[in-house]
Amino acid sequence: MRRNIRINNYVLIITALISIGHQFQFADASPLGFPPLPFIRGGSATTATKTRTTKQQHQRQRRQRKTGGLPGPLKLVGNVKQGLDKIGGNIQNDWKKISKGMQTVQGNIGKFVVNIPKALPFLPPRKRQLKCSKLDDVCKTFSACLKGSEVDTAQLIKACRAHLIFMKSGGSSLRLVAKDLESNLQKAEKPFKKSPKQGKTLSSLLESEREAGIHQGNVLKEQSAAMGLLWIRRSLAFQLDLYSSLIAQNGPHPRDAAYEAYSKHLSPFHGWALRKVFPASLSQMPGRQAFIAKFGGVSLEELNDEYDREIVKKLKALVAAWDPLINTWEKDFARLDLEDMRKV
Repeated sequence: MRRNIRINNYVLIITALISIGHQFQFADASPLGFPPLPFIRGGSATTATKTRTTKQQHQRQRRQRKTGGLPGPLKLVGNVKQGLDKIGGNIQNDWKKISKGMQTVQGNIGKFVVNIPKALPFLPPRKRQLKCSKLDDVCKTFSACLKGSEVDTAQLIKACRAHLIFMKSGGSSLRLVAKDLESNLQKAEKPFKKSPKQGKTLSSLLESEREAGIHQGNVLKEQSAAMGLLWIRRSLAFQLDLYSSLIAQNGPHPRDAAYEAYSKHLSPFHGWALRKVFPASLSQMPGRQAFIAKFGGVSLEELNDEYDREIVKKLKALVAAWDPLINTWEKDFARLDLEDMRKV
């Protein structure tokens, strides 16, 4: 009895090993990595292939149907592996779809942002602020110079300083005019700083120098406030005519307007050398639009009708402030007989 049981156990073990050997290729390329079993018939894939007969194949198939195929644990491992492979494939496919969908969403968002101004026509376009701070400072400071019938000296010097900065931003065509203004401004500042109370107004400053006897009648001392202020006034009169020509869009070319203003306000007091040098510098005057753009702090391409009107409005305010100021200035010099007519 025990002998029969023992024989039956051996048969079951051998049958199981044969079944495993038949189901898997236990060669070196075995996916599960089981070692080959050469001592079992059918354990080696190569040997089994060579010696397998049709009858043995049928027998093995019948045994597999009876035993249910692979042993439970191995069958479970195979099923799990197949399931994981299938899940991994689904994840890859889903990820491709998600990536494609995200690209589509991003493209749609970009189109939406670009089309916002078109979709919302009631929103006004963003307007660039003009960089007219220098021109604004000039208008503001010169407007405060005239106090009734008197010219405030401190405010006048402050305004001329602001105007010097503004002129230097006007390009090379005004460089010589700016250099001349700076030199004469230094002449006016030095005596005023020595006695600001005596020179509180333009007329009082001129009177203090005349009473000090530094001039010979209307022949002014070269390094004096009167000499500096005389040439500053002439320079501003020249620029008043030039800037007035820029107000009208169909006015003369700035170069032509500069020549005419020079002939009226500066040429009568220039010697032969300056009459050659000064007009040559004015020949570099750009067109009206280039001037307007520089004064407004925008490029020529950005200049439009709206910017043009705004800048011209500021130029009108400057010209309006200069006109009565220069007239009062001239009267003070004429009253004190300090109008030096010599050429330089």
